[in-house]
Amino acid sequence: MYRERNQLFTAFSLIILGVIGRIYFRSFLPAMPHFYITINGITQPIFIADMFFLVAIIALFSGILLRGIYSFIVPLAVMAITDLYYGNNFIFLFTWSGFAFISLLGYKWKNKLSFNARSAAITTGLSILGVIIYDLWTNFGWWLGPYYPHNLQGLALCYTLALPFFIWHLLSTVVATAIIAYPLLYLKEHALSIKTVKPIENYIPAIASLFLAIISFLSIL
Repeated sequence: MYRERNQLFTAFSLIILGVIGRIYFRSFLPAMPHFYITINGITQPIFIADMFFLVAIIALFSGILLRGIYSFIVPLAVMAITDLYYGNNFIFLFTWSGFAFISLLGYKWKNKLSFNARSAAITTGLSILGVIIYDLWTNFGWWLGPYYPHNLQGLALCYTLALPFFIWHLLSTVVATAIIAYPLLYLKEHALSIKTVKPIENYIPAIASLFLAIISFLSIL
């Protein structure tokens, strides 16, 4: 019972932090340098700041800190609630499932992470991998939509035009993860009880993420 309350409290805290952070912390972002890039006649800034990194970190550490379905629910709850405020577009299921994939990365590595420098480095590496997976997946959703030709040239153009977003996602997430990895790994090691996991719970995040990915793909077709 204590472990269950502990998990519920942590999940609820991460959701609240994610919702408040995504909606209200954007005004605290530093001003972006005015560097521009022109691709296929389209000029856009290299750095396009958003609160992606906050949701990505919450997704990653919900997988590391929580058990079973909790690790899957947290990033989806953050996105669902904040999308009521921001709105979303036709690839919203790709966006949601992209964060679920990041959570799944944390979940699969959670038992190998503890409070030490090596684990902090691994966590930062997981954040890099998570950003790559997220951007590949969500931009694939954009390509499936009505804005690009459905051929290899259109796919290449879609990913090329997304580079400014990818640069910001990667830099902001890696820096933020490096800063908070130690405190949250300390929390995992010393404050949360997550070692006892029923066999079925091991597969819930993967099954749920796969199901959401399939629904995302079918929603565009």
